Amino acid sequence: TTGGWSPYFLNDTPSSRRPWMFRKQYDVIDRLLERYSDKTHYGERRHPEEFAMAFHRRMRGLWGLPPRNVHFTGREDRLEELATRLERTSELLVAGMGGLGKTQLCTEYCYRRFPAGYGLVVWLNAESADSLVADYKQLLRDWTPTPTPMEVPVSSSSSASSSPSPSASAG
Repeated sequence: TTGGWSPYFLNDTPSSRRPWMFRKQYDVIDRLLERYSDKTHYGERRHPEEFAMAFHRRMRGLWGLPPRNVHFTGREDRLEELATRLERTSELLVAGMGGLGKTQLCTEYCYRRFPAGYGLVVWLNAESADSLVADYKQLLRDWTPTPTPMEVPVSSSSSASSSPSPSASAG
């Protein structure tokens, strides 16, 4: 069964859009997937590259960013320096002693540049290895679609199965 699979499992295969095409009853599989397209997303199947592009287009917003400091003032030169450096590279280390305002500066930069400059801002707490791992795990949970269970009725012509039905096995 496809229980527990991603709702986009048709997009996960490196083969063609219909990897079952060479099976004898491929048309039966097509009809079944199309019949339950609200759960299988059959009409939305794509090659892996197309799927990745569609997924990333949906990734928009601010994630994990600390609240904006409404009292932030000054440091325009530092904000401009961040902008200039980030135009040349996708990575930038902002380091210094505690209490200098690094977090406030970077937070303000993100709020000012989103959404005109960036479609997605992800803020990971790298204060410790544990906090970084925890943020990565939370990010994955937040951005992974929750699969919906798919119920497929058993045809009356098939013999009784020894495995429990989906509703009997839940819980």
